[in-house]
Amino acid sequence: MKSWTCIENCGACCKFDLNERSDLADKLNKEDIALINSMTAKDGWCKNLDRENKKCLIYETRPHFCRVNQFSIAFKGYLNSGDKFLIDCCKQHISSNYGYKSKEMKNFNIAVSGK
Repeated sequence: MKSWTCIENCGACCKFDLNERSDLADKLNKEDIALINSMTAKDGWCKNLDRENKKCLIYETRPHFCRVNQFSIAFKGYLNSGDKFLIDCCKQHISSNYGYKSKEMKNFNIAVSGK
């Protein structure tokens, strides 16, 4: 059984467009949306991501929606399929940001396979 894990030097989840994520509408309140918008640069990446090292600059104090283990319980897909849901979400983000054959995707696949 594959287990989800976050990998270092990725940051794929630090880029997203709220307009493309209608599934978040009932998971975020107005304050969350305002905070996301204030944290997002014009190119769609979080302003708190060190882009060179792909590390969160506010990791210890990041908002709840940046804490995958906590935020994911709000999704029906997670409740139904757990780690598979998280793995699929990460693969989608990694692929759309870096490409399906990227080093980030290779590292993620290795990490979730436990090898």
